[in-house]
Amino acid sequence: MRYKFRLQCETLTKQGKRPCNAPGILMKNGRIRCKVHGGYSTGPKSAEGKARSANNIIKYNEQRISNNKDNS
Repeated sequence: MRYKFRLQCETLTKQGKRPCNAPGILMKNGRIRCKVHGGYSTGPKSAEGKARSANNIIKYNEQRISNNKDNS
């Protein structure tokens, strides 16, 4: 018996909203994620990377607002 206790990824897949069966790791926020669903992601570390990430959030929010205006 190789694994006595194995953490399983808690993310739901796009195909039928079934749970992911991949082995996961415990994140800082207490959730369990596999490497496909961001388990090993540590986020941007450099100042340049943090600025790019902030700009992407701003762009995303602007697109979301414009899409909501078009749909209503």
